[in-house]
Amino acid sequence: MTHTMEQTSESSARRSGNPPVWIAVGRASGGAIIFSLPMMMTMEMWWIGFYIEPFRLIALILLSIPLYIGISSMIGFREDKGLWDNVIDVLVAYAVAFCASAAVLLVFRVITSETALDEAFSMVLLQAVPGSLGALLGRSQLSNGQDEQHGQDEKYAEELIILVTGSLFLAFNVAPTEEMVLISYLMTPWHSLALVLFTVLVMHMFTVGSENFAKSGQGPWAAHRRLFVRFTAIGYVLAFLVSVFMLWVFGRSDNDSMQNFISTAVVLSFPAGVGAAASRLII
Repeated sequence: MTHTMEQTSESSARRSGNPPVWIAVGRASGGAIIFSLPMMMTMEMWWIGFYIEPFRLIALILLSIPLYIGISSMIGFREDKGLWDNVIDVLVAYAVAFCASAAVLLVFRVITSETALDEAFSMVLLQAVPGSLGALLGRSQLSNGQDEQHGQDEKYAEELIILVTGSLFLAFNVAPTEEMVLISYLMTPWHSLALVLFTVLVMHMFTVGSENFAKSGQGPWAAHRRLFVRFTAIGYVLAFLVSVFMLWVFGRSDNDSMQNFISTAVVLSFPAGVGAAASRLII
């Protein structure tokens, strides 16, 4: 009888397009580990977990949760979801990422019985921020007919959410490292300007690659101008703001001059901008 009920449940899950819960959790766990593994094996991230101020960590989570809710409205654990379903999905993703991160850090012996509870909690919660995005994407289901169901304004808002999320994720990978500060010290103002232009160029290449010109109904130059303004330029501004925020979260803005801080933000905006532009091809 029990076996029959399990078969019926799995058959219903297949008919609804949703796999069994244990498969969804497994995929989410795998996605969480893949997305956060480079940071879990980075020494700077371990140390930041020890000394990060709680209000900065809270600010990072408060930024990520609305973004992930927006992402969950496009992809996630289930189809045909409402707002509260998306909130639950994000919370589940955070829980899965938290458990996966804790397990890996324990295996690596980064967290031991001698680690203070608050330090271990901060370290794992910090890793759970990128891991939760991986959990969402690991169990992603693209909604069918999204372009037809959503208006242009709503679709553009979703595109901006994707840009910020991609920027946040890639900036998260490198913002804690000392190399960001070192590179900014090696560069002159002219190098910084050249890096801004190069970043914009690379971003626009990704933007053009993610667009279907045949469906746009515009000539090549008109389409390029539209894409540059709506995605490349706006995307770079968003990437720069995310970079400034991430440098503040990780304490890179402390005891530094405004010129050095802006230079470091320009350096970090390169991977952040690439992450923003490439995310439209991935998500």
